[in-house]
Amino acid sequence: MSEAQWIDVDISTLSQDEAKAYEAYKVAQRAAAKLREEFEATMAQGYDIPQGMRLAFGYRFGKLSVALVPDDRKPKAKQPKLSLADYLARQQA
Repeated sequence: MSEAQWIDVDISTLSQDEAKAYEAYKVAQRAAAKLREEFEATMAQGYDIPQGMRLAFGYRFGKLSVALVPDDRKPKAKQPKLSLADYLARQQA
């Protein structure tokens, strides 16, 4: 099997039930992201982080990990959105 190809799904193409469940998930995800950002900011306070560096956080397998890494983050390029039906049709073509 080849590497998975990810697409952005056009949310407006979801069924009403799918859209409702997705929105509930997104609300919870935004709350969790805010709490994560607050936690990480609190952790970074009180430590002298060298200029041009940042603390990176990892949460794999339920464990908290940190590393001091170069602060070279760049914005991600956006990909066009498709409906899931369009994506699946392209895969069968």
